[in-house]
Amino acid sequence: MNIKDQFDAAVRGNKVRLYRKKANVAIRPAVAGEVIETHIDGERETVNTASAGDYVVRGVKGEQYVISAETLASRYGAPVSGPDAQGFRQYDAQGLVHAFRYEGPRTTFTAPWGEEMVVNPGDYIGTTAPGSDQFYRIEQDAFAATYDEVPAEARRLG
Repeated sequence: MNIKDQFDAAVRGNKVRLYRKKANVAIRPAVAGEVIETHIDGERETVNTASAGDYVVRGVKGEQYVISAETLASRYGAPVSGPDAQGFRQYDAQGLVHAFRYEGPRTTFTAPWGEEMVVNPGDYIGTTAPGSDQFYRIEQDAFAATYDEVPAEARRLG
């Protein structure tokens, strides 16, 4: 599936909305070479290998995924807790995503880190950089627990 074409079609169809993260997440430093398989509700979503300086996020459904130090700085505030037994600290989320609800058949696409990512009907396809080719899937229940739509008037004001 060409995910950029899908996103562009959603833009033309006025289906893409701006959302703000609302949930805290747990984040720990990754170990270079560490392989993180992302699973949600028992389904493998994708896999990614951490590089030096990367971090591992544990999301609202217990799913884990790798982010860069740059992503940590742009989407999360300072840690709001000390580390737990696994080294995870709680962080306030502050990022924005442009996303649309995918209504096509179950399929896969290549994620920005070069691995296949599954997308199911009802999931969201998002990007933090409109106009780029950097897209990722957000499972529908995780999306509902993690994001709120930014009202149109707030988007115009700032």
